[in-house]
Amino acid sequence: MKHVFILNPVSGKGKAKRFIPVINEYFTQHPDMQYEIIITEFHRHATAIAKKFTEKDDVCLYACGGDGTANEVLEGLNPGVGIAVIPGGTGNDFFKSIDDRKLTDAEMIAAVVEGEDHMIDMGIANGHRFMNIISFGIDADINVYACDYVKVETKIPDNLVYAYSALKVGTHPQRIHMDMTVDGNQFTKDAIMVAVSNGRWYGSIFKPAPLADIEDGHFDICMFGMMNFPRLAYLLTRYSKGTHVTAKECEMMTGGKIDIKFDRPVNLQVDGENLKTEEVHIQIYPRSLRYRMPRARQPRL
Repeated sequence: MKHVFILNPVSGKGKAKRFIPVINEYFTQHPDMQYEIIITEFHRHATAIAKKFTEKDDVCLYACGGDGTANEVLEGLNPGVGIAVIPGGTGNDFFKSIDDRKLTDAEMIAAVVEGEDHMIDMGIANGHRFMNIISFGIDADINVYACDYVKVETKIPDNLVYAYSALKVGTHPQRIHMDMTVDGNQFTKDAIMVAVSNGRWYGSIFKPAPLADIEDGHFDICMFGMMNFPRLAYLLTRYSKGTHVTAKECEMMTGGKIDIKFDRPVNLQVDGENLKTEEVHIQIYPRSLRYRMPRARQPRL
């Protein structure tokens, strides 16, 4: 097998580049193994790179960067080609559901390369693939603000980007009216925030679906109804711990096929990528994605 590292040099404000000498050193010590490092040069370049490889090439593609880089590689992945993530971004949210150990860069490379492949669930929303979470409402508005302004225009530390954005955007929650169908069951809902989760974490610190499992064949759906800002601020602290699920404003359900029509165009975030739409169609594909789990992994619970 050949190990192909698709590395985004701007992920984590350039932090992902630190993996280059570590990868070279690892394979210098393992001369019998084939590898290649490919540096992305523009938006969606990782997708174009991933599309070049097919199952017959016998490769594993390692997305070196943040959740956006992983999503770009996933979008270009051909059937039968394996994927893995080397966390080098701001939030690294999907990877937290996989492994939350505090490893050195050298330990991380070794753990992932020497890991084992699992077949995990994958989602598709309006034609866009995702491994982790799709959401809309306040959290998607927060992500737009974080990506378009905070990351670009400020020097706020990476681990505080989303918390800061939540404080700035969350003071003005906007109601979204939805006509919603989940596995054939129809609902009419008003909400200010909805997360459809395959993984458990997003936004660096938030845990919308504490029981989500990337191998269980369904999404965990979290919906927040209308509330004032003081109540929202309180629930966001619980949202970061996964203890919000018992709040009266929170509704949890599971499903594999979700269709929603909104009363207006809304921001939608798909594994960190921002879209705007008036309706969304979401489908899970159970155990359809070959993913390389790190050796001796310890997921964050």
